[in-house]
Amino acid sequence: MTDGYVPKPPKQVLPDRLLNALYYKYEKEGTTFKISLVELKSLLGLENEKDNRRIYQAISILQRPIQIRDFTYNKKEISWISSPFLAKAVRYRESTNYIEFTIEPMVLEAFKQKVGFTPLNLDICNQFKTKYGLKLYELYRRYYSLPHKEDVQNCKVGVFKKSLEEINFLFGTSYRHPSQAIRSIKRGLEEIRNNTGIFIHLFFDKENRVFVFSWERDIKYPNQHCIIPTHQVEAFVSWYMANVIEEDSVKNQSNYRQLIKERVLNNTLYNLSEFYRFYLQEGGKSVEECFDNSRGRFTC
Repeated sequence: MTDGYVPKPPKQVLPDRLLNALYYKYEKEGTTFKISLVELKSLLGLENEKDNRRIYQAISILQRPIQIRDFTYNKKEISWISSPFLAKAVRYRESTNYIEFTIEPMVLEAFKQKVGFTPLNLDICNQFKTKYGLKLYELYRRYYSLPHKEDVQNCKVGVFKKSLEEINFLFGTSYRHPSQAIRSIKRGLEEIRNNTGIFIHLFFDKENRVFVFSWERDIKYPNQHCIIPTHQVEAFVSWYMANVIEEDSVKNQSNYRQLIKERVLNNTLYNLSEFYRFYLQEGGKSVEECFDNSRGRFTC
């Protein structure tokens, strides 16, 4: 979710897993919630962990100030903010087996606007033992459904590119040469392959000085009713929320987004076909080439 916004030591993966777990609880219970140490360890994949010091350390890392520029909060334009993601974590003496967390809502909103939101499976995330694997997997999940500008007609291949500076920002490292970063990247890609079976190709473009990540996409449909491919559902829903729905008319954006997604999956969203054509056109794609008349479905 954060794409490297939260400052963390380069080799620690637990703060990232904790951030994902806290966001999971926030979606269910709001900005302030209580969670038992037993449940927290379960969400972090640390069921057998007896020493809580690693968890406390991860909590303190998420309380370090973050600086983010240019976003909107409660209809006000924010030019700059310095604040931690985790505003407070408290263990009360009368309930020492529980921790009460408070998420800073303004920072959370900045995260969403600046880098978007990607649904993740915590069970899969908790299998990663290195930050390299987890952060690259998060990027893969984010970019999987997005078209790449260089070849908008090719929806069977996914691509994203990162400079050395962006890789350092993502991992919290200070590599000076691409060869140094490649070793860590390959380690992360191997971990993704072992944990998920997903094979991501790596190529360093020397001319443009960027790391190029690519993978093959399968054109699948969520069910027999859905007329758009699986890999486009999340991106289309985001486009629909931003371009069709008036923000003031929706009190709970998260719940309404889920409702729209369900309607898309069941092909019950009003004028879905027409809206999806607008979505493709804005993305620079040919609607005619992306629609299979024989099956009545879009292919990209």
